[in-house]
Amino acid sequence: MKLINKLNKFKNIYILLLSFLLITSCDNLLDETPIDVIDANFLYTTETGLESGVTGLYNLMRELYYPAGTDAPIQASAFFRIATDLGVARIASSWAYDPNQYNPAAIGPTGKWDQLYLIIERCNALIENAPNIDMDQTKKDVLVAQVRAMRGEVYMELYTIYHNIVLKTEPNEDVEYAAAEPADIWALVNSDLDFAISKLDWVVEQGRYGQGVARHLRGNAAMWQEDWQEAADQYDAIVENGPYHLVGLDEVFSGDRNNAESLYTYQFSQELASGNASAGGGATAYASFFNNRYYEAGSGEMVQAVEYGGNAFGWAFPNDYLQSLYDQTNDQRYVTYYYDQSAYVVNNPDHANFGQPFVSTEDNYRRYHWSLKKFHDENKPATSTDSYQNYIHYRFAETLLFGAEAHWRLGGDTDATALEYINMVRRRAFGDNDHDYTSITLNTYLDEHAREMAFEHSRWFVLKRLGLLAERVTMHFKVGSNSTNVAGRDMQPYMVNYPIPQSEIELMGTFPQNDGY
Repeated sequence: MKLINKLNKFKNIYILLLSFLLITSCDNLLDETPIDVIDANFLYTTETGLESGVTGLYNLMRELYYPAGTDAPIQASAFFRIATDLGVARIASSWAYDPNQYNPAAIGPTGKWDQLYLIIERCNALIENAPNIDMDQTKKDVLVAQVRAMRGEVYMELYTIYHNIVLKTEPNEDVEYAAAEPADIWALVNSDLDFAISKLDWVVEQGRYGQGVARHLRGNAAMWQEDWQEAADQYDAIVENGPYHLVGLDEVFSGDRNNAESLYTYQFSQELASGNASAGGGATAYASFFNNRYYEAGSGEMVQAVEYGGNAFGWAFPNDYLQSLYDQTNDQRYVTYYYDQSAYVVNNPDHANFGQPFVSTEDNYRRYHWSLKKFHDENKPATSTDSYQNYIHYRFAETLLFGAEAHWRLGGDTDATALEYINMVRRRAFGDNDHDYTSITLNTYLDEHAREMAFEHSRWFVLKRLGLLAERVTMHFKVGSNSTNVAGRDMQPYMVNYPIPQSEIELMGTFPQNDGY
């Protein structure tokens, strides 16, 4: 049965979307001239309107992955970083896999669904109207390629999170509220990303999608479809033709993150910031999310300091299992991607132990726990939890690891290219080739992926794609505030698919809920 698409999330779509529009110069994504009123005619019939619409999409994508504030959006985003086999949750995502809370009424699944479809609706409108805009065709193709890359990315995310989804390719179209066929979803994703690859350059301005992002996404899509040759070809193209290379460990997550390892970095600017919709974005909490409140431990020995992360929430942490995977003596990621608590010194100048090593016996994870440093912001004031730093989202190390998996699938445990790619990552970590793998198994691949990509937007999806998410989460994911109350979660197999929001089930009427809910 055909129904008119009247989902609540779309009923005021143009009002919501127009609030995100900014006129930006072609030279810098963050240069902006705010405007108060834009009508649909301007947006969908003019060159400047198309440019503004694409910029608005980047703002929506940034809000999806790195939202401002500390409420439901960032907790929904952080879920996919925390709720794997590598995390321990105190508050944020502590509802994960709890049947009493992990259900169709939960805020996280509802908010994520709304965000993803909001972006899709906007992409569809820009793609449909772009052919009618009078402008240089090459420039138009590049703008549309960015939009199609984002639509392909978002549909891949939507499907791999929810499984049962509605497929919409035109704005405000009548749709049949039935779960789309996987083949149709992947056909759209492949087509969008192939178009983007054909139109985008390798070198682009900061904050824009280039060919590297499109190929990385296309390779990921191929992995989900078990098309290992296509995946290998895409990752090889990035390695052989792209401008990317591994940088020093201490450079990956420092500075503006627009380094040679970055395939894509989300851009923020405190000077231009006035919330999610602004060119500069809004203050995010990621720099305070995964690190402990060391200054609450001890007896007044410590005060908030930028080098230790400053003011923090301590909502989630890397777990003991992840810590056990590192060669803590030789793998430099252990003291680079994480705060080196062995180097902490008493920093309260009024304390008698000032300058002495600080050692805490606190059994309270918020006050003292092994903490992630990947989101460290050296420019965040010590007393603030707000950060406006850029965030590296897709990077070359992940390309190498995914390329290693694709070639391993094709060539087996001793495939030369697979070993070359994974050992490039290991050699940077150890500073030599003495720790190279001579063969690869699924476990060695997953261990190396954990060491390199922990708490980035990758692990949850890799485990789900491999059919290991429920098993590995049940074995290793933890919830608790200290060692005496920390406990695991028995993740049921059906939970690998997010529940369809109950509000959408009721609105659509005929749409099937995922099994188990």
